[in-house]
Amino acid sequence: MHPWVWEGAKALWRSGHFREAVTAAARKVNAETQNKVGRRDLSETKLFQNAFSQSPPKAGEPRLRLMDDDGGDTFRSVHRGAMAFAEGCYAGIRNPNSHEDGLPELPEHEALEQLAAFSVLARWVDTASLETA
Repeated sequence: MHPWVWEGAKALWRSGHFREAVTAAARKVNAETQNKVGRRDLSETKLFQNAFSQSPPKAGEPRLRLMDDDGGDTFRSVHRGAMAFAEGCYAGIRNPNSHEDGLPELPEHEALEQLAAFSVLARWVDTASLETA
């Protein structure tokens, strides 16, 4: 598990609040991404769309690069996939966990799967190079 994810989740996880632990991990990944790219004006889906955009960085809009841009299909695919994966994590996991009242507690194994998804995203952000204008 990536340290950002576990740091965000561990206290709630240990007390059996699995759904809240996943939500806390999602907030931590978002905050660390904001820190890395220096953007507080964007969060979640818009943050990751901007950070993993294939377009060159602009002033005040740095990019995260998972690999060098060689103009090839792999570069485009990797960054498009990172944006889509991040959107899925926030739209499909974080949003329901945070906004739906009365949801039953997540089973531990499902919460662990959700943490693993955020761990993948955290690893990508953490290891990506920062490209600035």
